[in-house]
Amino acid sequence: MQYQPKPINNSQEYERFLSIIEGMMSRELSNDEGLLFDLLVLLVEEYERKHYPIARTNPTATLESLLDEFDIDRECLVDIFGDRDRVESVIGGKQAIAPSQAESLAEFFNRLSAKLALSARDFLL
Repeated sequence: MQYQPKPINNSQEYERFLSIIEGMMSRELSNDEGLLFDLLVLLVEEYERKHYPIARTNPTATLESLLDEFDIDRECLVDIFGDRDRVESVIGGKQAIAPSQAESLAEFFNRLSAKLALSARDFLL
């Protein structure tokens, strides 16, 4: 089959490209087909980025959600933030998470589950 890669301009083209990609995923690809596959995926991702943006969550909400998910007491965060008052201030939204703290939070939660792939960015505005 021959496909002419081009920017996706509407939902019909988007659905068609998704269908082509899905068909390509179910078989062994030649080098040329692999390059075409990569290009089609990039075009689909670009369309999705423009038409289906993902809202960034509030870092405090992310932190609270993770604490709840893993049933972790806020006291466990004292080593990261320095003291209990600062932990409460951050969770209460009164103080921002510093980049070094964000890095430590990502490392802390990633150690709890191999399924997580958090980065400092997940805890920064």
